[in-house]
Amino acid sequence: MKVLVYYFLLLIYLQSAVFAAEKPNIVLLLTDDQDLLLGGMSPMSRTLAFLSDGAYLKNFFVNTPVCCPSRSTLISGRFPHNILYNESAKGHSPPACMHMNASSSDFEEKSIAMYVKKLGYRTGQFGKYLNPPGVESYCKASGAAPMPGFDRWFTMCNDNRYYGNKMSDNGKLRTYGDNPSDYLTTIIANATLNFMENSLKEKEPFFAYIAPHAPHVPATPAPQYENALPYMFAPRSPIYNYTATDHHGIMRLQSPMDPYQIAPQIDELFQNRWRTLLSVDDLMMDVVNKLEQHKQLNNTYFLFTSDHGFQLGQFNLPSCKLQPYEHDIRVPMFVKGPGIAKSSPAFVAGMVDIAPTIITLAGGTPPDTMDGHSFETMIKKSEWGSDKRASTWRDKHTLEYWSLGDVIRYQHYIDGPNNTYIGVRLVNETHNYLYVEYYENNNQRYFTESAVECELFDMSVDPYQKVNLHGTDKEDKNLVNELHSFLQQQLMCSGSNCV
Repeated sequence: MKVLVYYFLLLIYLQSAVFAAEKPNIVLLLTDDQDLLLGGMSPMSRTLAFLSDGAYLKNFFVNTPVCCPSRSTLISGRFPHNILYNESAKGHSPPACMHMNASSSDFEEKSIAMYVKKLGYRTGQFGKYLNPPGVESYCKASGAAPMPGFDRWFTMCNDNRYYGNKMSDNGKLRTYGDNPSDYLTTIIANATLNFMENSLKEKEPFFAYIAPHAPHVPATPAPQYENALPYMFAPRSPIYNYTATDHHGIMRLQSPMDPYQIAPQIDELFQNRWRTLLSVDDLMMDVVNKLEQHKQLNNTYFLFTSDHGFQLGQFNLPSCKLQPYEHDIRVPMFVKGPGIAKSSPAFVAGMVDIAPTIITLAGGTPPDTMDGHSFETMIKKSEWGSDKRASTWRDKHTLEYWSLGDVIRYQHYIDGPNNTYIGVRLVNETHNYLYVEYYENNNQRYFTESAVECELFDMSVDPYQKVNLHGTDKEDKNLVNELHSFLQQQLMCSGSNCV
């Protein structure tokens, strides 16, 4: 009898082990405004150490350098031009989130969580999902809509604050105060860990989408980190307080920053941004420890990135994003988990590829409606040595941005007319270029009209994009024609017909 009991228990154990192997947990950690080129990963030393034996995608870019459109791209796996608000679109309420129709039924029914949930996952979202008004329907005091695809959600209903937040807790509106325990990253961490604990106890594979607000302005540190990292200063890169007279309109008209007024404010913001990231580092380690307690650390995929980069004084722009330059579009991207090779691959990928990749990591097949592609095979050990990997992947990355109008920071215009653009970032063994076309009208939808201005940068010799080659005798006109044709094709594409 004891022998039968033993074999019965062994069978249960083996079945659970097989189930765990088939259904790995997935953790996506998305920060807000975290730069890469200005040292934004430096404060998260423990997270960096933990992720160091995974894959670091060194050519990973956002498709649009602004909050709601970039997050909409991630959630949908679709290019911004395919989720752009149109007055004739049906099912939208509220109308738009920074030009994105992220509240339409089409967007909600095709979100990443919907697909992952169908694969047998328990799904949870914690922190910032979309900017207001993109979360309005989930944040009503009564009659709030459920967040599509998520079993558990703890979502920010406001923006730009670290205390006094309103959160939708599975449709119930909760208001937090100004006590240390109400600090935003702390309450996001607590909700995340509670979700993980319940999932792990019930032996349900989970997808946790964790999105702290850090280091977004006002970059308020937690009490324990208010005096951390003293004497930190924003990096003075070669384009810090630099007037780019050959760049597009809003750039060449920037006046120099006042070194006695603006510079100290930039340095203070830089320091506080790093301080807020110390709490995100804590959050990540709490997640790691929770998985380790339940012996699921080696059965979990981790993806870490940011919705876009940031600028702090580059080209006389005191603080923000919104530009097609490297400091705004290049972001950290780490992937760690079962079968992921320790590597720094050079292939080009972007925000639009995250949803398809997560779906394949979860054991599914991305739908044809997604414009992005899974890069799972590009980072898996089992695919090493395969010529097919590199030959079938793209070397061009598409950029799209629609101006938000006049946006002013520290008495400087960082957005306005002539700042709606499309662009392409080309990276391969022989070419490293940024090409951008600018348009006057932010209502431009398909960019069929001629561009007002263009920029071309050879990043191999000009990594800071100081010299615009377009219209000069150093311009490669054949290359420009090729990139222009690519953009016109790509910006009309949808789903499986995208490159």
